[in-house]
Amino acid sequence: MHWKTNWWKSFFSDAWLEVQRETWTPEETKREADFIQHVLGFSAPAEILDVPCGEGRHAAEMASRGYRVTGADITLPLLEDARRRGAERGVPLNLELADMRDLPWENRFDGAFSFWGSLGYFDEEGNTAFLHSLARALKPGGRWVLDTHIAETILPRFEDRAWRYAGKTLVLEERSYDHQTSRIEVEWTFVKEGRTETASSSMRIYTYQELCLLLEEVGLESLDAYGSLDRESFAVGAERLLLLATRR
Repeated sequence: MHWKTNWWKSFFSDAWLEVQRETWTPEETKREADFIQHVLGFSAPAEILDVPCGEGRHAAEMASRGYRVTGADITLPLLEDARRRGAERGVPLNLELADMRDLPWENRFDGAFSFWGSLGYFDEEGNTAFLHSLARALKPGGRWVLDTHIAETILPRFEDRAWRYAGKTLVLEERSYDHQTSRIEVEWTFVKEGRTETASSSMRIYTYQELCLLLEEVGLESLDAYGSLDRESFAVGAERLLLLATRR
């Protein structure tokens, strides 16, 4: 199991960085930021946390709307992308190189968000540490938005093989689901201009009930669950879970 809970240390580099930079359009980022802004319900200049912030596409967009934004990530090249993105848009971003299991803040943020598969990287202890660290960083009553897959979203439409293009890179995913560990394991192949790279990932996939119990354990309370950015109520078979929670 060691590689399965430490895969992220080497995954976010090289070919994957190129893919991540090419995956979303500015219009998609704006639509996601509209959702975040609406469900958090705080007016600017509220202070919000983006964790893990990746290349900073949401952080920069939210900062452009007047929010005071802090982004935290453990991958230095992505933080450098975020810094460039903020500079290009002329917006202030506070960016921190940090492990999301051990965030350095307490009772600081009005709200937070974690978008695009930010839960499940670690073993059980590590995933709990992330949520506990996040809850601690929020002010009491602070809100958090999570965008993730859970068993009820991914298993009804599970495919063991899929491919797509991200810019000029062909991305092939070969997936398997381990029912004993509740993890989705993926062998990735990236092909661009005759060059091929491979990588592996392993994500813990929670059920909705498991996730809500985990939130309660760390002092977070589920408020609403959506199945899309249009704020439709969540149901089994939705493409993703968008969960709003608050710190008790």
